[in-house]
Amino acid sequence: MLNASLIINNMCKRLQWVTLLFLLSSFTCSAERTKYVIMITIDGLRAEMIDDPLMPSPFLKMMSREGLRIGRVIGVPPAGTYPSHTTLVTGEVPARHRIFYNRPFLWNKDTARISYWYADSIAVPTIWQRAHEAGMKTASLFWPVSTGSPYIDYNVPEFWSLDYSCDQMAYIKPFCTPLGILDELEQNACGKLDTITYQAGSLQRDGRTAAMANYLMNHYQPRLMTIHLITTDYSQHALGTMSQQLLQDMASADHAVGTILENLRLTHRLDSTVVLVMGDHGFCDYHQTLSPNVWLTRAGLLSEQPGGEWQACFYGAGNTSFLYLRKGIGDVKTLRRVRQLLEKLPDEERALFRVVEKEELTEKGADPAAVLALEPVVGVSVTNSRVGEVIGQRTGGTHGFLSGQDATTLIAYGAGIDPDQQDSIRQTAVAPWVLRLLGIGQ
Repeated sequence: MLNASLIINNMCKRLQWVTLLFLLSSFTCSAERTKYVIMITIDGLRAEMIDDPLMPSPFLKMMSREGLRIGRVIGVPPAGTYPSHTTLVTGEVPARHRIFYNRPFLWNKDTARISYWYADSIAVPTIWQRAHEAGMKTASLFWPVSTGSPYIDYNVPEFWSLDYSCDQMAYIKPFCTPLGILDELEQNACGKLDTITYQAGSLQRDGRTAAMANYLMNHYQPRLMTIHLITTDYSQHALGTMSQQLLQDMASADHAVGTILENLRLTHRLDSTVVLVMGDHGFCDYHQTLSPNVWLTRAGLLSEQPGGEWQACFYGAGNTSFLYLRKGIGDVKTLRRVRQLLEKLPDEERALFRVVEKEELTEKGADPAAVLALEPVVGVSVTNSRVGEVIGQRTGGTHGFLSGQDATTLIAYGAGIDPDQQDSIRQTAVAPWVLRLLGIGQ
């Protein structure tokens, strides 16, 4: 009988190569003309943010018309910022690259401020590594899970201090490579970065990131650059998928992309560069919350506070809640108790989610240590609360589904990219395609 890891490996490779063959059939000529690849993520990018005429995204609309547009990019489980960004630079699902969530599940310990920051947490090669080993310069700005990567020549990673009162930009300077690069960027590209000029969610942030990208391209000519624009994620989480704040944030992100395109044109690199713009995930609106850990605390299976005695714990990562057992996946007795709890729920609670079995989690590449998961219906968001009401009333935006309701989108524009429209690909196909564009064999 095949073990789970072998099943995951075979399944993932089949999906990867099917989608890769599709991409390569469209981009053979591109690979011959491409010298540079700039890979930009707009956090939480949905297809509607490009296609809706009311959305202030003129540069993305132009790129979509004149380049290749893939309407749906189907993410990994769960569709979240850190696992998705890692898939984009590895071509692998979380079960293989080992970045399962934004914040690791620490077995009933508090993870509120801890994230997967460090590049050595990634268990498989990245496109940065492959490019670096091929003798190419690489650069990255605020990409998740990139801190400390020896394969990124010019790196300002997404990283922050656990002391939220400190100057975060000053804090990360020793973690940027080469040492002094952030000072150089402040002096020559973007101006002073601090909690006023560069805070998360600030409209100033995307424009300053674009200025940094242009400086690195003009002065160091990295063959591969990865850039993470984050502002649109904040407004969608807080206010949902259509708000005045989101319109402003979308305009900011679009202008940042336009600034990068303009720089390529002015420096005569547009004909030798492919610019990829994509999301890490999409978004769905919600009006209710579901807190499955309340069921476990009421049943005596979970402590009311992290760190206490426990037998089972749901971990809400994105908009899917994954079940972990203290004794591991072989604890049939505890799993049976949890199933009995779920079966006896009142109809109004049971109607808010579906149970995702271990087989589906394995097939999609989720954390092998999770024994099952709960995926809520659209309109409901999961929480990790352990006390209080199971169902809450709150509105906002969420992502992290297993069934693809929150798919993102992708545009390719530049050297050798002809106008085309395609329906969908899997997120695992992007990294192999980038390597192909750079002329790096598989």
